[in-house]
Amino acid sequence: MKNKIVYIVATQYDNVGDLLINKCLIDVLSKYGNVYLDTQNVPDQFKKELLKDTENVKELKEITNKSFKGKGVVSLYFSNLGITHIFKSPGPFGSAGNKKVFLKNMLIGLIFKIFKSKGVKSYLVGNDVHYTNEMDKKAVVFFSRNTDKILCRSYNNVEALKKLGVKNIDYIPDMCFGYSPKNIDMFGSDEIGVSFRRLNDENYHQKILEAIQNILETTDKKITFFYQVNHDFEYNHELFTYFKNNKNVSFHKDCLKWDNISFYNRFSFTLSNRLHVLLLGMVYNVIPIGLLNKDSKTQKIIDIFDGVNLNNFLVSELTPKAVEEFTSREQKLKNIIKEVSLGQKKMIENRIYELIGK
Repeated sequence: MKNKIVYIVATQYDNVGDLLINKCLIDVLSKYGNVYLDTQNVPDQFKKELLKDTENVKELKEITNKSFKGKGVVSLYFSNLGITHIFKSPGPFGSAGNKKVFLKNMLIGLIFKIFKSKGVKSYLVGNDVHYTNEMDKKAVVFFSRNTDKILCRSYNNVEALKKLGVKNIDYIPDMCFGYSPKNIDMFGSDEIGVSFRRLNDENYHQKILEAIQNILETTDKKITFFYQVNHDFEYNHELFTYFKNNKNVSFHKDCLKWDNISFYNRFSFTLSNRLHVLLLGMVYNVIPIGLLNKDSKTQKIIDIFDGVNLNNFLVSELTPKAVEEFTSREQKLKNIIKEVSLGQKKMIENRIYELIGK
């Protein structure tokens, strides 16, 4: 294969959602060349999962002992490895005022700049590009000058960056939509998956309790509390404990890992404020209900769902009437999300082809 693609792995390593979006981007890139993962300082288990069930994907250390994450990048610049493209992990991109994170981001931008002088093409793909302060605005402008293309995972982010003067920008769906489950249970389910992150808002906490109570009182569906980020265990167990005397409530005690994400097959709905709980459910044809407040941590959910015209699946409270409306239209809603998921998957494939497949 002609293309030699370097992929800088820089993400959260305790979250199956981040593992998923990295794997999905790597998999689609590997259709167009050999992908070399820069896994310096990446935990062994995360590396193992990234490499599992892949083709044309290897660790960068198989062809060099240098890394893009530090001083070794200078040696890589003067090497003759024949690198054609550089990508980095998808997900949030911005410092939120953290100078250490800002410097790391600028280092990646500098890498893009110096390799551009060698004819190497660099991309940000599947990111939320944040700029809540002047530092990050400077970083965005710097990146836009030295990156061949920035593909953001929400139309709102694209339009905001255009107002900053960024021109080499476009939309790509969240990489989660690129996942193809091996088996999807197309039969009906009487179970709802519930998974929340703690947002330290007592009024919002009460809204979550009310929503769950309304489900239990107005439907015969069972509720399973689960989590796919380790530090969500405590809050989801707290929610479970509140309802544990109800025979239709259970708690999945193990953190969801890559090997058992088909766990979503057991649900008809998910209720959550975690983006990749909602999106992972969707690719398994599970109806997402996002119960959100105004916390900035959940803004990306609003942006992404707005972009795929599913904002009617997001609520600030789940009343008995709303529960009835969701459950009475279950099959129709499944058809809607199936169509959206397939369309977004196709768009991911087209966008990557436009970047490196032509």
